[in-house]
Amino acid sequence: MSRLAQFQKRINQQIPLTRAMGLELLEWDGTALLLSAPLAPNSNHQGTGFGGSLYGVGVTAAWSVAELALADLQLEGTVVVQTGTIDYKSPVDGDFFSVCRLPDGEMPDHFRKSLARHGRARLELMAEIFCGSPALDPQQEPAAVFKGRFVITNVRSRIS
Repeated sequence: MSRLAQFQKRINQQIPLTRAMGLELLEWDGTALLLSAPLAPNSNHQGTGFGGSLYGVGVTAAWSVAELALADLQLEGTVVVQTGTIDYKSPVDGDFFSVCRLPDGEMPDHFRKSLARHGRARLELMAEIFCGSPALDPQQEPAAVFKGRFVITNVRSRIS
């Protein structure tokens, strides 16, 4: 089982809403995550994407990036969202996907320094939500943009 498939299994078990929403982790390249969701279980009374589902996809994408990037550093810890906002720009009228990237393609220096000094750190992430076929480099404008601050505590080495 691939690392991404193992992580998918973990979030489906630990965050049951992700399973109910039909979230699927498609790709993690070490700097960006691509995940998708079908419209059907995430629709509202108008047949478009439910705002709460779009927020759920955005926060899950960003939280997952924090978790996966931490694991890439051979670390594990407690990752929680501290603040989160979403901007709804246009209706989501079909299946959709989210792309979340590490800032400047890597864990920021201040993040690494805070982890080393204090064993905890904060990370600001943005997840964009798009309609259509999933792609890490979408050509269209996002339908929604989630911005969140995540706090990582209880950091320890994954190596035994």
